[in-house]
Amino acid sequence: MCVASLRSMTHAVKAKKALADFLIDSEIVKLEPYMTEKGCAYGIKFDCVNLYQAEDALKQKSVKYTEIIRL
Repeated sequence: MCVASLRSMTHAVKAKKALADFLIDSEIVKLEPYMTEKGCAYGIKFDCVNLYQAEDALKQKSVKYTEIIRL
């Protein structure tokens, strides 16, 4: 699984909607500060098979994320 790290729950909800618009299943998850470089609090988890489509979806919907990590 992959997780795009986000700074707030608001951004996580926007990311979930953006991925849903592109038919990508996702889940909002709480992140521990040590999991990301910038200590982001929330993430949106999705299958890494959809990595490039997810990046495109988030970019097209103007949802900013700090990084994508593989779990």
